[in-house]
Amino acid sequence: MKSLQNKNNKILYILSLIASLFILCSCEPNQEPKITLGDSFWYWEADAGSTPGDAMKHFADFKKLEDKSTSNLLNVLGPGSRYVWVMAQFEIPEYFRNQPLGLVIPYLRFAGQVYCNGSFISQYGNFPPNEQSTLFKAHFFSFPLNVLKQEGQNTILIKIYAQGKSGISSHSFIQPARFAYPAFEVINFHHTKIYMPLTGSLLLTFILYMCFYLSAKDFREFKDFAFLNIFTAMFVLIFFATELPVYTGGIIPFLLFTKFTLCIPVYFMVYFATAFAVDFHHKSFSLPLRIFRISILTFQTLLTAGIPSYNGLIKIAPYMLALLFIQILTAIIYIIKLFIKKERRAQTLYFILAMIPFITASLIDVIARKSDESEVYPYYSIFGWSVTTIIFIIMLAIRFSRTYKRNQRLTNHLQEEVDSRTSELKTANDRLNDLNEQLEKDKKRLVTDLEMASIVQKNFFSHPAQNLKNWDINTWYEPLSKVSGDFYDYFTYNNVLNGLSIFDVSGHGLSASLVTMLSKNIISGVFQKGFRNKVPASKILSEINTLIIKEKGDIQNYMTGLLCRFNEDRRGGFCRAELGNAGHPYPLKYSAENKEIYELKGNDGKDHYGAIGMSGIQVSFAQSNFTMKDGDILVLFTDGISELNNSKGEQYGTGDLMQIVRQNSNKTSAEILSIIKDHVKDFTKDSKIDDDITVIIAKRDSSFKAQQTESEELLEEL
Repeated sequence: MKSLQNKNNKILYILSLIASLFILCSCEPNQEPKITLGDSFWYWEADAGSTPGDAMKHFADFKKLEDKSTSNLLNVLGPGSRYVWVMAQFEIPEYFRNQPLGLVIPYLRFAGQVYCNGSFISQYGNFPPNEQSTLFKAHFFSFPLNVLKQEGQNTILIKIYAQGKSGISSHSFIQPARFAYPAFEVINFHHTKIYMPLTGSLLLTFILYMCFYLSAKDFREFKDFAFLNIFTAMFVLIFFATELPVYTGGIIPFLLFTKFTLCIPVYFMVYFATAFAVDFHHKSFSLPLRIFRISILTFQTLLTAGIPSYNGLIKIAPYMLALLFIQILTAIIYIIKLFIKKERRAQTLYFILAMIPFITASLIDVIARKSDESEVYPYYSIFGWSVTTIIFIIMLAIRFSRTYKRNQRLTNHLQEEVDSRTSELKTANDRLNDLNEQLEKDKKRLVTDLEMASIVQKNFFSHPAQNLKNWDINTWYEPLSKVSGDFYDYFTYNNVLNGLSIFDVSGHGLSASLVTMLSKNIISGVFQKGFRNKVPASKILSEINTLIIKEKGDIQNYMTGLLCRFNEDRRGGFCRAELGNAGHPYPLKYSAENKEIYELKGNDGKDHYGAIGMSGIQVSFAQSNFTMKDGDILVLFTDGISELNNSKGEQYGTGDLMQIVRQNSNKTSAEILSIIKDHVKDFTKDSKIDDDITVIIAKRDSSFKAQQTESEELLEEL
């Protein structure tokens, strides 16, 4: 609660600072006298070729422009493309005489030419065929002394190309040029230039969070947030486009510029904003809903890109807005569902709190424009969104910082974290039977713990050195869920492979993973001691069985496994191998000399029975003695692959494995493993894999020299 209060205080401080800046920027430029023209505008609809002379001939046809809204020309002329002359007459008061005057029009759209007493003054925007809108820019026209009548009526004629939301501001005025131009600059700043700094900050935010995402791809919200900012930056360009040479110089046509600033970026903004709303909660849309959302985005983009005219964009606008509302509605429904769930409510409240500035500013936009349709206000919602963006930047930074610090602790104190987690998991497992009902309620809370356990367990497994003498080894390890019951180990000394092991704990999930971590140290310690004392592999397994039964206590899981020890022949070229089998699927050995592959079922002449970790049950573990010569291949695997079933109910077995190894014996272990993976994928393409899969390919190769590479995958995951 105290942390939330501190965050709220920071947010209020930022909002207060931004509000202060707005107040400073909203000051009136000057209080000098002015001639207001809003009540003296008259209009006459004409054609493209009409001149000021034509306008004066039709003086009697001019109509009073009563409408004071910013869309007054659209309201009186109707939709479509039109040419209209707007006229205003004024007399120069005595205190304005004998000095240049300036006409300030805060808003004029689409394009306009201004004449004073029949003399051409200036033009903003372009008429067809290369039409170019003045967009949100204010207009300033300077009237020199030689065109003004110091006494009597002065006539201003403005030829306007009206298209879309066209209009002329009823707040237009005339002042001496020395006062009018600074007033124009202030108005133009509020209409256009005020948005320019936002684009830079949005672009920097995009770069920053895209870099964050590329370094931590599990944070999908970083990607959404980055793209949301870049498309918002593209959208904001439209507000100050008239300050950009690329637009005013006609390098980019008006229609194309409008499509790729005012239209298409909005579609992507809404798409990534709604995706961010869901990914922020570490949830995701269902596959059908993702396809539906992408289909809407694609349809909007292609349709807008193909529209041949500006009027066409105006006609499809209501339909595009409806599709945007559907996109927004999917996120709103999702957030409501998350808010209903008590365990997600706090995170959802943070999200809603961050959106308050944008929602508030949007309401201010609506209220301001509805209360006074004649005034051109800045779009407060854009600045509200900027505040919301800052809040999200803080939230995401805190989230990333916490994750980084936690993972840093794991990196620096891995063994300590492993011991702590193992203790917690053991305690939880001892109480499992009493907490079954409570476990269901806590299931979602444990998702994070499961992720951590998965990272810890994977890092617990050793990886074969890339420069083992006479060996080319690779492993395929694919757990069914976050944590696995399969585990393996390599025993090496000075780049010499002394042995390897593979074990499969019964069951799945936490209890199985607990046994894997509990057993690994026991197996490693017993093997190293047995290797030094030349104890047979089957007896090493028996000692491991005794210790694991003692250490695991009431845990019901048992396990099967293979333990192989190698003794390099001093004459070189081959090694002697002993392989102990504790109820595990028979491993395969390919003989390069005979071009045959067969199962190692034990050749010690004893009966074989039992598995590891079953208290009160006698065991007799099989042992196979054999040699590994150059080109021989040893294949160890768990029943996750041999008992794999496809959609037809057929079992994978070992036949295909034997065939793949035999046919590809001349390839490296990595290549053989890749072929096995592809074959298994094809075999199960229409069915689910329901067990952990582990396969080890150990090829005897006296000439093998692998590249020195280090797997950084687990460190990145941490």
